[in-house]
Amino acid sequence: MAIRPRGRPRAYDPEQALECALHAFWKGGYSGTSLDTLAAETGLNRPSLYAGLGNKHTIYIKAMRRFQRRARERFGAALASQPDDRSFVDVIARYLHAVIEVDGPHESIGVSGCAVISTATAEALTDPEIRQVLDEVLEEMDSQLQHCLQTAVANGMLAPKTDVETLAFLLASTAHSIGIRARAGKTKQDMEKHVDALARVIGATVQPEATHRRSPSRRKV
Repeated sequence: MAIRPRGRPRAYDPEQALECALHAFWKGGYSGTSLDTLAAETGLNRPSLYAGLGNKHTIYIKAMRRFQRRARERFGAALASQPDDRSFVDVIARYLHAVIEVDGPHESIGVSGCAVISTATAEALTDPEIRQVLDEVLEEMDSQLQHCLQTAVANGMLAPKTDVETLAFLLASTAHSIGIRARAGKTKQDMEKHVDALARVIGATVQPEATHRRSPSRRKV
């Protein structure tokens, strides 16, 4: 009889296993996800799970960092100006649509909401490391938005006196609301029908006056 080697199988893919673990935590939360659930979702037995990814707490932190990187990249790309942007309204709309794609419902895997905010808020009260992940995710969203808004002001896409910090807070709060509503069962269609109108409302309050938009200088006669 052939003896099976111990440890994880040769087909073990750490990235795929971590993605499966992310889905498990995303669905069940930290406390509601057992090691047996993680083993079943990743297809690894407990020894292999420990050897490959660590204990439950370590796996959770790794999974949330994975989601954090994904959100950072998607949101950063959405906030980058595009050649066909007519005004900053287009940037706001693109960002909010990206939030729906990242934090909205993912029917194919049965998850919804922001993986970090949806699962870390309760644990953050008693777990400093989880609280740090949550803090960093929130601060990173604010920082991305503030940098984008500051650049828009410098480039004349937003009024010079735009309160960048407050506007960033408003947009981040809208993003969090999208994730919460998705977690509560709202569909992508429910939220998408409001995004463009919301972008126009927000954009209208911070658009530069016509005189601020690269108007030609007047010559003294």
